[in-house]
Amino acid sequence: MALPQILDDMKKFKKEILSILMTIGILTFSACSSSDDVDYTPPIITPSDHPNDVYIRENMLDKYGAAIRWRWDDRFLQKGQLASAIDEDLVIPVTQLIEDLWIQPFIVLSDDSEAFIKRLIPKEIIYIGSYIYNDDGARLAGFADGGTRVSLLNLNALDMSDRMWIEEQLITMHHEFNHIVHQNHGIPSGFNTVSSNGYLGQGWNNGVSLSDAIIRGMVSAYGTSNEYEDFSELVSRFLVQDEETFNSLYLIDSDCSIFADEVFCTDLNNGRELIRQKLQMVKDFYLENFNINLNDLRDTIQSRMPI
Repeated sequence: MALPQILDDMKKFKKEILSILMTIGILTFSACSSSDDVDYTPPIITPSDHPNDVYIRENMLDKYGAAIRWRWDDRFLQKGQLASAIDEDLVIPVTQLIEDLWIQPFIVLSDDSEAFIKRLIPKEIIYIGSYIYNDDGARLAGFADGGTRVSLLNLNALDMSDRMWIEEQLITMHHEFNHIVHQNHGIPSGFNTVSSNGYLGQGWNNGVSLSDAIIRGMVSAYGTSNEYEDFSELVSRFLVQDEETFNSLYLIDSDCSIFADEVFCTDLNNGRELIRQKLQMVKDFYLENFNINLNDLRDTIQSRMPI
């Protein structure tokens, strides 16, 4: 074939290709310009049939709107933190503990307390098998994020016959839940001024003993960090620790005549007076804002606890 003819054929071929491409472009534009012509088909998501996920879906997500995250995800940790996953076989027992000892006491107490727990229950609960260890050696027992997520730690040590382990878990649950409470509703008016001179910020981690905390008007070393931890620690320990232990540690004054150091004893009793004042504020706060009697809630929780 002669070269001029070849060039002429190529020009015709290019024109035909250009015409086809323009037509496709016009058709494509027409199809995207009107959403009325498009039927969106959502992707089909098949729920996990793992026994853990089935139980969680039926007993937590469907009933309370709380999603449980038990599969390991590094995004739940910050840089420099170490932890391990929960044992797969412990997921359902831990979930049963949460419902029986944390959620159900609110449910059975009254309609108001049921509405309260269902409204404020965290949207996500993270299960972690160990404690979380920071690179500075500090150990976390649990934490709440933004009023929507709570992380529970040391779950691989589950022992339903061990009252101390159960108390640790319940104190963590109620502590983190009360962060959600104050993030949504604040803390009792004047609470932060009762023992304002006793807060230490990050200094709480520098060897503060329980006696030091009580003298400062708090129920734990961690409670001395700020008024929000103070509030959460006070409520959680009041509800979870047995009444005799709580009262003897934090509310009932010691007989200073039997102390070798009467000044130390007096300081303890002065701190207990601060705790009594704040506890009454907390009880009034719950009763006035949520119609929840904390004494009754504590009795309900204690009736479900192992002796």
